[in-house]
Amino acid sequence: MRNPFRLRAAQRAVSDDDFVRLFGSGALDLLDDVGDPWRGVVFLRSAPGGGKTSVLRLLTPRPMRVAAALRDDEWCRPTYEALRKHGAMGEDGPGVLGVFVGFTNEYRDLEEVDRGGSMFRALLNARIVIATVRALLDRSDRAYPSDLDTVDTAWLPDSDSTIPNSASGKELFEWASGIERGFYEELDSLRDVEHERIGHTRLDALKWFANATLRDAHGAVELKRVLLLDDLQFLSDGQRRTLTDTVVQARENCGVWIAERMEALSHQELLSEGALEARDYQGVIQLENKWSRRLPAYTRFVGQIADLRARRADGFSDRELFPLIAESDDEARWRSRFQAEEKNIRNRIEDRVTGNERYRDWLIGTEQGRGSAFERAKRWRETEILVERDLANRQGAFDFDVLGQDDYENRTSGSIEQAAELFLRRELEAPYYFGKETLAAVSSTNVDQYVDVAGDLFEEISASIAGPRSRPPSLSAERQDALIRAAADRRWSELPRRLPHGYEARKLLDAVSAFCQTETYRPTAPYAPGVTGFAVTMRERERLISDEFEGQPEMLMLRNVLSTLLAHNLLTPRLDHRNKGRNYLVFYLNRLVCVRFHLPLRYGGWRAKSLDELCKWLTVSPRPSREVRRVH
Repeated sequence: MRNPFRLRAAQRAVSDDDFVRLFGSGALDLLDDVGDPWRGVVFLRSAPGGGKTSVLRLLTPRPMRVAAALRDDEWCRPTYEALRKHGAMGEDGPGVLGVFVGFTNEYRDLEEVDRGGSMFRALLNARIVIATVRALLDRSDRAYPSDLDTVDTAWLPDSDSTIPNSASGKELFEWASGIERGFYEELDSLRDVEHERIGHTRLDALKWFANATLRDAHGAVELKRVLLLDDLQFLSDGQRRTLTDTVVQARENCGVWIAERMEALSHQELLSEGALEARDYQGVIQLENKWSRRLPAYTRFVGQIADLRARRADGFSDRELFPLIAESDDEARWRSRFQAEEKNIRNRIEDRVTGNERYRDWLIGTEQGRGSAFERAKRWRETEILVERDLANRQGAFDFDVLGQDDYENRTSGSIEQAAELFLRRELEAPYYFGKETLAAVSSTNVDQYVDVAGDLFEEISASIAGPRSRPPSLSAERQDALIRAAADRRWSELPRRLPHGYEARKLLDAVSAFCQTETYRPTAPYAPGVTGFAVTMRERERLISDEFEGQPEMLMLRNVLSTLLAHNLLTPRLDHRNKGRNYLVFYLNRLVCVRFHLPLRYGGWRAKSLDELCKWLTVSPRPSREVRRVH
């Protein structure tokens, strides 16, 4: 059975029909806070695999036509309705002409010889024009380049225009091809490049795209227009800055969407207050941060993606995925082990407080508690944490100060219950990472990370299907836990080759994880349910942004590593946490890193660290224990 989770839907090898059928309509919820996406500039930013290119591709003519044609399909209708909601689809069909232009490293290669950027502008003018012509052909279901004569354009340019005033598609093709040929001929020649002959002083294609009269085989094109610029991270810093400044300042009567990986940003941009607050300013959508503020919506969105992909698998279409993923332990397998651990915990507590009547009512109340074997064992583990906390804080209390059940209830909380479950399951080596919500949580709001892990689970489920009418058993909590941990280990091993400063980045994550693990599994669970991040003061954030580290290679490396980890969603920033009168910038670990080091998936627990301490972690990285560690 072909595993549809291994497909990357945005890739051109995936047909437009399959792409639309695999598209999760929830992705368009990200536009809810954008004023008018068809009359302004929208930046889509994320780590690799965040889903940027998929959103852009959906707006191009062929997928839009497919979405309109499949409006009555129960699985595709949500995409059609989401497009209508945001004004991209009308009652009669697509209401937007999306023109896609992708960037590659060839643009960056220009910078050494392209004085003033005139060659870059010329090449981009040509490619925007040709991309528009191709979009018009796709809209009218005509072929490129054989049907170029079915397209024509006209506009009233400023003086010295680089784009013809009036031309057929074939003439525009020849004009653009001339620019491309001249461009490569000059690059291949041994003499200096003649910028005056092949360069352009303006990016006329943007004004042309917004204002030209466009006609295809069906007549005049009266649609909202949006220019879709993808992969700006492949441009040089100067090219990217020039292009974005030009687009933002132009304020043309069209939409311009710019998609780029976070790695394109400088350390100043990555650590700026706007980026760290995850707010939408000037049309910027940072996908992972946006989803982190809408976790229920994100869980629904990626669940929708999983259902759509499972449905497209050969032999799986009449089955639902999530009923085949267990949401609880195998009671028959684990009951006796939880019961035995309940006794062990009770004995540990009694040995710890021998002859001390202070906790008598707590022990009696816990003993009388009802529930499953797991619930009872967890309650005893919770009691053990509360006893350890009280012993650590007593400071001269008398043994006859007996604590009642009211004291117990006042001291417990949801976070302590979560810590108790984490401790219990780790000590027993019982499954911890399983279930639909956990699958969404371990993705750290990155779609590619979700699809990667979900694909491992789907592969296991599909392998157990014996025939078209067979119903495979649910994937057990144990097996889910093992597969999710294996995915975490796999991605961990890939870090050095996937990241700039990869070895140093993994070394810092290793040290952070060791620290978080030590703090999480302290007997008193002081930061329940656990510590999954570190923080620096806002003052030290300012130091990171500044240039005061010249001549300090350790600090410069720390800044580069932190920027890399932020850009690749391996650290998630939270700005302005206030503690003891000081404001902090908190960096939380990617959730698959948490999985690898037996840490909880909830956010909240963090500890402050100085930049000097972080530099030491880059120099000497303690390895956290992977062994099961009892707290006594």
